[in-house]
Amino acid sequence: MLDELGLTYPQYLVMLVLWENEPRSVRELGTELGLDSGTLSPLLKRLEAMGLVERRRSVEDERRVEIHLSDAGRA
Repeated sequence: MLDELGLTYPQYLVMLVLWENEPRSVRELGTELGLDSGTLSPLLKRLEAMGLVERRRSVEDERRVEIHLSDAGRA
């Protein structure tokens, strides 16, 4: 099934967390998934390159980067 989606299992887990509740900060994703930023950042970059997620600065706190599903990521 993941092959059909073009996702690895770790990428699928990131998407699953976002499908359940978005946006999430990078820190929140890492804590929930038990991944450090060195592992999570490349995963997010690949998902962003695939057009499935978007990184945006928080409106409330511009230091905080939030991860959002794109329209394609919601489909």
